[in-house]
Amino acid sequence: MNETAPYELLGARNLQVDLGGTTILRNVSLSIGPGERVAIVGPNGAGKTTLMRALSGAVPATSGEVILCTEPIQRLSRETIARSVAVVSSDITLPFATRVEELVAHGRGPSGPTAHDRERATAAIERVGATHLLHRDVRTLSAGERQLAAIALGLAQETPILALDEPTAHLDLRHRMEIADLLTSLAGDETIMKTKRTIVAIFHELDIVRDGFSRVILVSNGTIAADGTPAEVLTAEQISGAWGIPLERAARL
Repeated sequence: MNETAPYELLGARNLQVDLGGTTILRNVSLSIGPGERVAIVGPNGAGKTTLMRALSGAVPATSGEVILCTEPIQRLSRETIARSVAVVSSDITLPFATRVEELVAHGRGPSGPTAHDRERATAAIERVGATHLLHRDVRTLSAGERQLAAIALGLAQETPILALDEPTAHLDLRHRMEIADLLTSLAGDETIMKTKRTIVAIFHELDIVRDGFSRVILVSNGTIAADGTPAEVLTAEQISGAWGIPLERAARL
């Protein structure tokens, strides 16, 4: 937990989430402040995506609560939540032709994009270094290009929190590094809400987390097993325990 954060931008208090009669998360408590770069890691099935969905209001808490911009999330409207946190999925798939600039502009709101929406969409695309993709059909993009478009879509919403679910999934080494560097540069940007942008992202690649994130939350068996700096969390003992691999192999990761 970041004790120096000026206020709580995103948090959970004794959070439990049950889905389909199964407890996915239990006793989860955390606090995230403005401008933080937070990586969520853990083995498959640990509850990482459910945690992300709960923090963004996509799934309700069974007990406990989620805090968003200092308020319990259940008290907030969908519009307020959407203005506070943008969720970026690991891929974009569309069944029809859509240019990147159109996709990002429409992502700013449910109604047709205004001239201001298009302007902000173009700025977001430029911010992620993807101006060469403006007029491309999203269906023709490579995996790395689609991820840039997805991040631009999240940025265009101009929220203080950008939440990403496996942003480097299915990318080669070069594109993984490029996305990781981009996220590092985006954290701390001032948003229209006059706060520094917070990045919260789910990763499987521990090397990216060590190099680009100042805080790591390790999720294991539906609980937070560790929360701190990469050096504190990604120890051989923690990795061995969470992923169930021999200690000597974990020490080499």
